[in-house]
Amino acid sequence: MLFALPLFLASCSDDDDLPSFQLQVDMKGQTEITDKGVIVVPQGTPFTIESIQAVNPSVKDLTIGGATYYWDYVFQGSTLVAPFGMKFNTENLPLGSHLLQIYMPIFAVNYSPAEAVASYTIRIVEPLEEGAPEPDTPASQTVTPSIGSK
Repeated sequence: MLFALPLFLASCSDDDDLPSFQLQVDMKGQTEITDKGVIVVPQGTPFTIESIQAVNPSVKDLTIGGATYYWDYVFQGSTLVAPFGMKFNTENLPLGSHLLQIYMPIFAVNYSPAEAVASYTIRIVEPLEEGAPEPDTPASQTVTPSIGSK
């Protein structure tokens, strides 16, 4: 039996082949996205990920199996249904940089299940002046996520 173990492990090496793709992430509530990809949101303005979808896949049948959100490493929620959106209340967040991570299981025909991670720096800035309209700046960003096998 011990001699069969290395053969079994060697036969799994093809599982490391993962499909490539990008994510199109539609968001709103930010006042700008800097040239370094930092998303700027005024304190108190809701920030929303409206949808996430895989684009430019290297395979025909690729799907996202949900999205789990973490803000500064703290679980915020999950959604299993497309468009995988989530709304974030920035009212009590301290000014400065924060980390938003989105974990997504990825399923593709003839590939092992994988997990994609998209990470964003969100900079919370001074609140908008009283009476100023909330930013209505929808943006779509295409990113290449980090991908690993599960």
